[in-house]
This record gives sequence, structure tokens and C-alpha cells, in this order.
Amino acid sequence: MTENNNNHLDAEYKIESELFALVKSITNLNNKYQKGIVNGNFFRKALKTTMNSLFKLNITLKENNIHLPDLLKRMKMDQEYNSAIDIINRVSSLNLADNRIYQKDQTFLELPAITSEITSSFITLMDALTLEGLKKNDIILNLFDELSFNLSKFPGLDDVLYKVESLQKKALNHVDRLFSDADFKEKLIDNLYQIFKEFQNKLNLKP
Repeated sequence: MTENNNNHLDAEYKIESELFALVKSITNLNNKYQKGIVNGNFFRKALKTTMNSLFKLNITLKENNIHLPDLLKRMKMDQEYNSAIDIINRVSSLNLADNRIYQKDQTFLELPAITSEITSSFITLMDALTLEGLKKNDIILNLFDELSFNLSKFPGLDDVLYKVESLQKKALNHVDRLFSDADFKEKLIDNLYQIFKEFQNKLNLKP
């Protein structure tokens, strides 16, 4: 019991250290950008990297059952964290360099929307597999592509994406069995549902 408590405290200490460093990085980066020490292109790229780390840390918090507001209050970093989030939100109004790249960065500011897209992709693919009369394999494979694309937009889901891509490869290798082998299709749906549940649990979503 003591060892488990120590492990939890160690994990919490590491999370606190990483959170502190990320918030400071965002603040310092913004200060340098405002003073003209770094240009817009560098600011955008560096902020994107820090944002990814912050989102992944949020997943780690959920996995360790640590509530961010409580952690911030204990660290006395509420205001500084909120300021860092304000900086991230402001990126959506900046026109920095290549607009095409910027639009890709902007998706990282819209995690709830991406989460909804991923959920919808999972459900649509499972529904398509169970739909009677659907005989076009390319529809299923395109839905797999869409799901993989949406998962790739959300940082910290590499393991879920890998499992989906592995399942897609299995479907592609046995594409002739997708609608001719009921058992094969049923196992495919079951595996997909298990991955979907893992995705929900990872983000602490309710089915």
C-alpha cells in the first residue's frame, strides 16, 4: 500500500514538474514573440509543439485520476495556467505564415470538435459493417481512412491509431470476406468496438 502511494506521489510530482515547465514555456515564448525576439513562424511551430505536450499531459492526468483544477490550485498556478490557455486561444486569430499549415494547427485548438468527429467515425464505420445489403468494399475502406485521419489529428492517441490501422490492414488483406463471411465481419466489429471503448476510456468519455 505504501509503495503504491509512493508511486502515485512520484507520478504526481512528475506531472506537476511537466505542467509547470509547459506553462512557463508558453508564457516565455509569448513574451519573446511580443518583444520581436522570435518571428511568427518560429512562434507558431514552437507553440504547436508545446500545445501537443500539454494535451498529452491532460490525457496523463485522466489516466492517473488527477483533477487539473485541484492540481493547479495546489500549485498556485491557476491564473498563470489560464493566461497560457488564453495565449493558445489567441493563436486562432493570428495569420502566421502559411495559412494551410495554420489551419492544420488550428485543429489542435478544437479538441472537443475532433473528439466528436472521431466518435462519429467509429459509429459510422461500425454501422456500415452491420448494414445489410452494403456490398461495396471501398466504402468500408474509405471509412477506415476517415477514422485514421481523425485519430491522427488528436495528440496522444498513437496506440489507438495503431490498433485501428492494424484492423484496417486486416480488412484490406481479406477484403473479399468483408461481406461474404459473417463470422469474419462480426469479429471485425467486435475488435473495432473494443478499440472504441479504449478511446472513450482514455479520454474519460461516456458512451
